[in-house]
Amino acid sequence: MNYTEAIDYVHAIPKFVRPLGNEKLSGLLDLLGNPQNKLKFVHVAGTNGKGSVCTMTAEILKRAGYKTGLFTSPFIVVFNERIRINGEMIDNDTLAEYITKVSEIMQKNDVQVSEFAFITAVAMKYFADCDCDIVVLETGMGGRLDATNIIPTPECAVLTSISLDHTQYLGETIDEIAKEKCGIIKQGGCVVTVPNISVQDIIKATAKTEDANLIICDKATKTDSGFIYKDKEYELGLGGVYQAENASAVTEIIGVLNQKGYAISEDAMRDGFKYAQWQARYEFVTPDIVIDGGHNKDGIRVLKESLKAEKRPITLVITMMKDKDYAECISDIISVAENVIATELDMPRALKADEIKKICDNSGVNCLAIPDVGDAIAEAMTKDSLICICGSLYLAGEAKCILENK
Repeated sequence: MNYTEAIDYVHAIPKFVRPLGNEKLSGLLDLLGNPQNKLKFVHVAGTNGKGSVCTMTAEILKRAGYKTGLFTSPFIVVFNERIRINGEMIDNDTLAEYITKVSEIMQKNDVQVSEFAFITAVAMKYFADCDCDIVVLETGMGGRLDATNIIPTPECAVLTSISLDHTQYLGETIDEIAKEKCGIIKQGGCVVTVPNISVQDIIKATAKTEDANLIICDKATKTDSGFIYKDKEYELGLGGVYQAENASAVTEIIGVLNQKGYAISEDAMRDGFKYAQWQARYEFVTPDIVIDGGHNKDGIRVLKESLKAEKRPITLVITMMKDKDYAECISDIISVAENVIATELDMPRALKADEIKKICDNSGVNCLAIPDVGDAIAEAMTKDSLICICGSLYLAGEAKCILENK
């Protein structure tokens, strides 16, 4: 398969294969020589902040001299973003080669796995073949049944902020969701968690059951240029007031790794925090345009806090998916906006712009409904304000492509 054929093949794989769990993936990885057993991992789960924690951790490890794999999802612009070594995306030809290799083994042995499990297997094989020293691994959804949970006990398991999302799969309460995410805590391992006050008892109980060392982060303070944690101040490349909490988790992760014999210097930490970049997480693509992929109540809440801290007029370009708590999210975020432009994506899951406008109208907020994303952004650019493109990672990806072409 060439690159285009390989990507089409991946997207044609069913997103879910019953029964849920990793039995079939385990069989596939066994046929691949169990590459996951040749690797060391930092394994990250949570509702919000996973990607930011992963990219900061990977950047620090790279700067400390470790060959560092990074596996994340979803992608924003190109599929290759999901698999990186030392910050470099897997190239098109290599990705096509590995997808072809794994697909042939899967078909020859009549093994059927989900799309996410398939690309997890591809990543594991690639990282092992490239002799990565360590892999920073982001869960796709949940934890207990997530394909990434096929790994042995990681060097460190990590729980970022936990809140309601994917309730149709993970449970209808935050307690149920927390129990699923705690599934990455393994016997005798080590787990770092941000405070997660509402579910801290569940995290503590799981750690105790698994005889895992639990580290709960202290409070971090956001500064104009970064954050302060345990009396140390760092510059931070990632924007958003919420990044201080994510960075506190990274600080504790590095502490765990150093205790395990890694040699990660203070300079590597400082440079890693300063130069880490992560797409669509309060990302300023120009001084007057910020893109944020927050798409659930907690993500929207922290985005709102970051926008309020800007102390500038705000123009929102927004869309959301129908399977999110969109009414509450939209009502919350539009409260900080001077102008709202509702747009939409060509996807069955996406809200129509007119549906978003109705929510704004009912809240007494003026809103223009402009279905075409490019036209919506062009209209926003006529306003004398900070433009925030938000509500969906899919919108973030489309907006980045449009703005790059401009």
